[in-house]
Amino acid sequence: MTRRDIATISIPPPPARPSPCRSDRGRVAGARWVLSLHRLWVCCLWVLIATPVNTCADSNGCDFFGSGLKQDGRGIQPVYLSCSSGRVEWQYPRAGLRVILRSPTKGKDFRACIKGAEKFEGARVYLEGHRSLLPLFAADDGRPRDLVRCFTSYKGEAALYVEAEQGTDGLKKQVAGFEYDLKAMQEGAIYDPMEECRPCTEEELLHLYCSGDFVARGSILAVTDKPRLDLTSLTIRASKIFQQTYPVFGHGHAHPHRTSAERGTQRDAEDEEENDISFSSLVEEGSYIGKVVMPMQCGARWGDGEFLVMGVMRLGQPLMRCAPRYEEWLALTRRAQSQAQCILES
Repeated sequence: MTRRDIATISIPPPPARPSPCRSDRGRVAGARWVLSLHRLWVCCLWVLIATPVNTCADSNGCDFFGSGLKQDGRGIQPVYLSCSSGRVEWQYPRAGLRVILRSPTKGKDFRACIKGAEKFEGARVYLEGHRSLLPLFAADDGRPRDLVRCFTSYKGEAALYVEAEQGTDGLKKQVAGFEYDLKAMQEGAIYDPMEECRPCTEEELLHLYCSGDFVARGSILAVTDKPRLDLTSLTIRASKIFQQTYPVFGHGHAHPHRTSAERGTQRDAEDEEENDISFSSLVEEGSYIGKVVMPMQCGARWGDGEFLVMGVMRLGQPLMRCAPRYEEWLALTRRAQSQAQCILES
């Protein structure tokens, strides 16, 4: 398989379901910003103070659900999360949150990505740098809300500063929410975007077949680049679905899709819209239609024949990790059946 057919990406499992939290974490260190809002883009100065806070996170430390109404409007509330994925939901934003993401493997660096909620409002998210705050996400930053924002940790930790916007109506319910996802990096490694595009090894194929969120046999109908989202969308006609934990593939007649009339790649400068066209003439009886995505830098292209499309859900998107040609998969099942953790079907 070549990169011009289908590339692969390496991504962690889907986010955990959020659950209510009911306990306090006690007294922890807080922080207070002493610079005005318009200078937060340039530099910041932390003044550490000891203050009682109510850090409300669920029992596994993956998610945070809190309300600014419980804050006094002055202190910065610290939140510590140490899972590979989770969610932050802050209602009635007041003052600020300092969300510290830590690797589940102590001290190991990671590549982190966040995705803002569809109705995110009332706050802005910054990445805490060495001497400055770097704007990461805001509802009015001019970029698509679906755009995933990524960064790399330092010494196994990354801190996000979530600042409540000034002058908002205190009685109006606003919710600043986002999902996060962490992917561990090899010790001493420097992040390489093309690492997400390399072909899967046989071990990775066997593991993903048994543990992936979707596995299907199918062919490519269309490929569409979405530059503003840094993603490529692939429309797949699946003749057989081995498993799917999310409804990635559905009956073609019930799920009309919008795409290019031609097989191949459509590069849309706006990347938001795809041409309306029905796949009724392309969908065979008993087959399914679904869309999966992958990083645009992988340069995915339309390829003839059938593939085994495998992937996981990440930040609400069906991301494809591996797609060997189906003939390659059949050969692997014959020689590696005893090595797999589940029964390999064909």
